[in-house]
Amino acid sequence: MQNAEQSQILGTEIKDKSISITKLSWLERFGYGSGDMAYNIVFQFVNAYLLFYYTDVGGIHPAAVATLFLVVRVLDAICDPIMGVILDKTNTRWGKARPYLLWVSLPFALFTILCFTNPHLGSTGNIIYMYITYILLGMTFSMQTIPVNSLTGRITNNVQERTVLTTTRMILVYVGILLSISCATPLVTAIGGKNQEFGFQMTALVYAVVSIILNLFSFFTVRERLVPKKSEKHGFKVTLSVLFKNKPLLVLVSSFLAFAIGFNIKLSTMVYYFTYNVHQKELVFWGTVLFFGAALISNLFIPLFSDKWGRKSVMIVSATISLISYIGLQFTSFDSVSLILFWLFASGFFTTPLNTLAWGMVADCVDYAEWKTGVRADGVVISLMSFTNKLGVALAGSFSAIYLGIAGYVAHAEQTTASLNAIKNMNALVPGIFILLSVLIICFYPLTEKTYKKMILDLEKKSR
Repeated sequence: MQNAEQSQILGTEIKDKSISITKLSWLERFGYGSGDMAYNIVFQFVNAYLLFYYTDVGGIHPAAVATLFLVVRVLDAICDPIMGVILDKTNTRWGKARPYLLWVSLPFALFTILCFTNPHLGSTGNIIYMYITYILLGMTFSMQTIPVNSLTGRITNNVQERTVLTTTRMILVYVGILLSISCATPLVTAIGGKNQEFGFQMTALVYAVVSIILNLFSFFTVRERLVPKKSEKHGFKVTLSVLFKNKPLLVLVSSFLAFAIGFNIKLSTMVYYFTYNVHQKELVFWGTVLFFGAALISNLFIPLFSDKWGRKSVMIVSATISLISYIGLQFTSFDSVSLILFWLFASGFFTTPLNTLAWGMVADCVDYAEWKTGVRADGVVISLMSFTNKLGVALAGSFSAIYLGIAGYVAHAEQTTASLNAIKNMNALVPGIFILLSVLIICFYPLTEKTYKKMILDLEKKSR
């Protein structure tokens, strides 16, 4: 089995160097997406509910949670470049990235459960426990997401095929997010009843088991075809210097950071919005279904529009249109439920291309780095994108917790006008500002589809 797989990889190496690669099978596309789906089922559940779990279930003050989020997520993000270097140095019979889908599946699931487990060690003990478990979960985040994201560039170098591959992956991701977040509250209630602590723990267990299954499916269905030619080994400093000489990557991650902050501020406070502003907590389910359902539908059109107008143009136009939804939600009264749900659908539909296409374009930045510097460092380049995502989550979580604290938020109480306005702003005005910033930055992205194809041809000539 080992020799057969290696022969398949080596046998397709030359063919896959060309731009017009044979199309991938749908099984492999779904397999690739399953790895990211496994990650996002957990990651987005954590993003959406861990703040609420700590404040309303664990009884931790928002200021303490803000510090926790910022410190742990920044430490977590620092691990990403290290993981990128480790990935670049990994060599196994299964490839560089695939093995991590197998190796990390169990610890990733375990730390998910532990993060939603209250040890009842007292105030100080609980905070120490939260730091430890959150750091360990973050480390497994890095070990999961960086290999998965690097697979895009290891499977194909065809622009359109990468777009289809990434879009398929993002469809599965949004299905996972949709099920993860929308089903969380019903599962917590069904399993735990009034005991939210037990309900959250068992819900985390369900998601952990699902993530293991998806990771294993991805491992067995994906193949790493693009085997870079052996080149001179480079030190850590040289490898990291690739990041700072890569203008497309720096523009892309800057735009993505603004998007990640805005998106996660909205995501982490949606449960507060429906609980305290709308006074219909059960609508968290429908709000999530519409928001991520719209994102799912949007992904179906992304390959078509990207092929016709280019990825950068699609990102700019769609995200600009999405600003209408954030402005609309800001000025919609809390009792206009239908209109609130409409704005959520619109924001989910038009904001999505910023996220989907960014993850596909980062693979192009890997090729650009090799073309510009002669150094191919998939793991390090991909790790910067992962670092940016986690930094965005960290800043969003800390901002949300600090804003709630300043506004006078008190869990399980009637909220003041200042608190209600803060929650509304974090669901509309604030994320809208960050989306606008993301659009302005991506306007400076220099790689077009035409430029990329020329770049690939240059790389092929150098490799002969």
